[in-house]
Amino acid sequence: MPDRDDDRDQPGAPSPSPPAPSPAPRIVPLPGADCWNVIGTGGDKSCPELEPHVHCRNCPVYASAARRFFDRPAPEGYLAEWTRWLGGSASAEGGGGQGGVEAEDDAAFTAGERDRLSVLIFRLGPEWLAFRTTAVAEVTTPRPVHRIPHRSDDILMGLVNLRGQLQLCVSLHGLLGVSTPEDPAASRSRLVVLRDRARSEAWVFAADEVLGVHRLAKAQVLGVSSSLANPEVSFSQAILSWQGRSVSFLDEQRVFAALGSLGE
Repeated sequence: MPDRDDDRDQPGAPSPSPPAPSPAPRIVPLPGADCWNVIGTGGDKSCPELEPHVHCRNCPVYASAARRFFDRPAPEGYLAEWTRWLGGSASAEGGGGQGGVEAEDDAAFTAGERDRLSVLIFRLGPEWLAFRTTAVAEVTTPRPVHRIPHRSDDILMGLVNLRGQLQLCVSLHGLLGVSTPEDPAASRSRLVVLRDRARSEAWVFAADEVLGVHRLAKAQVLGVSSSLANPEVSFSQAILSWQGRSVSFLDEQRVFAALGSLGE
């Protein structure tokens, strides 16, 4: 009986197939490293995890880093510092010496912050407007708006998907009577999410431009005459003087009440 090794040497004998190449090792970002700024969307985009996750914010490594960031222990003296700051003038009443000086400094800083107003300034058409930052939950990039059959109009635009949740999208242009830009795609538009915490409601609107959060002295707040009948002014509680511009400071409660009555 011929040896099998001899069969391999015979002419016409099938040659053995080469071994299959082993798959390339999967590169997993090191936990704790800011890989998103190196090989992710903030870096050279060479991370292989971008193919299944598209963006770093969808990656479990990014989510794990966020959890570690918020779960980290507070620095030494952090809680005591915030306790003094939130205590305000009550902290200044006790003690003298160095401790009393620190309490007076904290109280003075707190009083100075109370004399300032934190607002989000944005633009609708030619008008500059502002909301109190406590009424703003988020500012994000534009998303497709899906119209609601038989319900969408000049104010209620439709529904927008924000991280898997459908939110009502409205037009402040229509509510305030402000002209819309001729070419919205060419503007630096952003979506602003308003949060009515009392009613647990959220409203999304498109701003043609967002200039960010600014802290203004209350001396820059000017009153609005109640005799003015402009629809925009009817939602304003004051006029803010900012960098040579007059910014309409909107009353979020009036806006929420008007938006809440859309379905009535």
